Amino acid sequence: PELLGRIAALAQPGCPIRAETVDSAPAGKGAYLLLLHFAAPAHFTHKRTRHMLDPGWYAYAGSAYGPGGIRARLRRHFRRGKKLHWHVDHLTMIAAQLHAAAVEGGSECAIADGLIQSGAFRPALEGFGSSDCTRCRTHLLQFNPG
Repeated sequence: PELLGRIAALAQPGCPIRAETVDSAPAGKGAYLLLLHFAAPAHFTHKRTRHMLDPGWYAYAGSAYGPGGIRARLRRHFRRGKKLHWHVDHLTMIAAQLHAAAVEGGSECAIADGLIQSGAFRPALEGFGSSDCTRCRTHLLQFNPG
């Protein structure tokens, strides 16, 4: 969608991906941006605490430097009925819409920084997706349409 293209461009150039095109995602290592839409309040548990995200658009910046690279990671995120392993799995399972952008050789921190610096996003939940990151407060951001 147009919004995904605009958001991906804010972070850094990337390859837009949808569920039906996930097999065309780069197989190399890098980073990715998930764009999630919640039509209703999203309830989930993070660090043993119940949370609620307001309806709207959110961005999650992740990395895919393990086996299978970006394509394998995005296949997992788009798959329904998966075993919940990462915190973001809870969100991908309940999102009304899910889109992605792939950035070969990219950095999840650079994606998150770019979105925050654009003024279009603000931190959504402290520590989400960034527990092993010494630089970022969070890798989950809320779209700020204002």
